[in-house]
Amino acid sequence: MIATTIYFLRHGEVHNPKKILYGRLPRFSLSTQGRKKIRKLAGFFYKEHINIIYTSPMLRARQTTELLVARLGISSKVSGLLTEVKFSFAGISLVEFEKTIQPKLYGLEYIEYVKEGSETIEQIERRMLRFLDFIKRKHKGQKILAVSHGDPIMILKAAVERKPFTWEYKRNNYLKPGDWFKLNI
Repeated sequence: MIATTIYFLRHGEVHNPKKILYGRLPRFSLSTQGRKKIRKLAGFFYKEHINIIYTSPMLRARQTTELLVARLGISSKVSGLLTEVKFSFAGISLVEFEKTIQPKLYGLEYIEYVKEGSETIEQIERRMLRFLDFIKRKHKGQKILAVSHGDPIMILKAAVERKPFTWEYKRNNYLKPGDWFKLNI
């Protein structure tokens, strides 16, 4: 059986001078450093002979993809399955998020955020697994690059490793902007 290879790449570093949790807020683009790192990374993916790139619809992911497409000379497609996590607290300061909300995201208190419109970890896992199933069917034996976001990628990684997505798992495995992990299916 011929393996299909998927590289799940977190978008490049974002320009965020106000240091807010931007999530799905519009107009958050790549920083100068983010663009540099992705241009450098494009050389690696060029050597990997990627067949196609799928990207989240968020601006930062599309900009990451545009830089890669320019170097790789291949096509790209947008997939809503790769989009950022939907949460109700976008726009707050990162400091406030880390102190007051993040500790509650992995326990029973999270249900309050779901009531306010946030996605659950299970919902994110299901949509990322749907993307994986789609790739298995459509691109058997090919090399795919999927540009997404930190939490969706980490939730998928935990699922394929059959591990719970806990705060400890996230803290120990989280991808920095422009980092990736490889999955053979």
